[in-house]
Amino acid sequence: MSTKVAVISFTQKGSVVGKNLSCVLNEKGYLCTCFAPEKFAVKLGFETINGEYIKWVENVFNSYNILLFISAIGIAVRGIAPYIKDKFTDPAVVVLDEKENFAIPLLCGHVGGAVDFVKVLCNITNAVPVITTATDINNKFAVDVFAVKNNLKIIRRKAAKEISSALLSGENISFCCDSEYYGKIPQGIQNFDKGNIGFVISVSNKKLYNINLNLVPKKVHLGIGCKKDTPKESIEKAVKSFLEENGIFEEAVKSVSTITIKQNEKGINDFCSEKSWPVKYFTAEELNTVKGSFNSSEFVKKVTGTDNVCERAAVLSS
Repeated sequence: MSTKVAVISFTQKGSVVGKNLSCVLNEKGYLCTCFAPEKFAVKLGFETINGEYIKWVENVFNSYNILLFISAIGIAVRGIAPYIKDKFTDPAVVVLDEKENFAIPLLCGHVGGAVDFVKVLCNITNAVPVITTATDINNKFAVDVFAVKNNLKIIRRKAAKEISSALLSGENISFCCDSEYYGKIPQGIQNFDKGNIGFVISVSNKKLYNINLNLVPKKVHLGIGCKKDTPKESIEKAVKSFLEENGIFEEAVKSVSTITIKQNEKGINDFCSEKSWPVKYFTAEELNTVKGSFNSSEFVKKVTGTDNVCERAAVLSS
């Protein structure tokens, strides 16, 4: 999915800069929409900044991944101030002056990707990046950046801050990973399954350290089989019970799968829609090709054409 960028300017010169930048950014795979006051918007084919500015900002703040202000910092800060919540949900906000001298990641430098976006801008414009985040300027490992780049969900956000603080203080951090990993381990990080502070990369709810951060990869494939018209609440209860019993984070679920005759099963569809989990459907013939040892049911085979739906579907999906 393309990263949506709102390019916001207030002067003629800033709007021209925004138009030129948006063309280059679109070529790099970003999806840019330019905004400006009406007198500039009409001339350049932009969307118009309508009505009272602060209220207008709310819509773009909640609709775009990145807000790029080509303006003074002050007008950007005043616009976004009422809507800031936290770095895990806010969009990245970047400010570039209209002479393209300086590019500043103002909000969500790591999790939102503002720092990386500034680097892209600087490669295009030769602007000077103004980076103030402590881990960046001290060249330290940033666990939130690592999580975003590796599509890992951060559980217990406070521990992420404590890890960054410990690294900046010169303390060594431990980590444990259930899967195979690649690359050089950063300075200050050690592969050790116990200690005072550390992070665990796993789908399982493991607590190995006194200060314990869980980073959860989306790797779990759930298979679901059910009787016709099973209500959403029953499916939700069964899935929750299964995950808790096996110590698996809900955030680890990548997909749900079942048999094609359940495509219109409202309980499954409503439940997965609520969770934003994609649903895969397989025919009985496809499920029967899966190798392995599965719980077998002659009744299920008679009804569906395969002796097991949920286990075969989960394995096939994975």
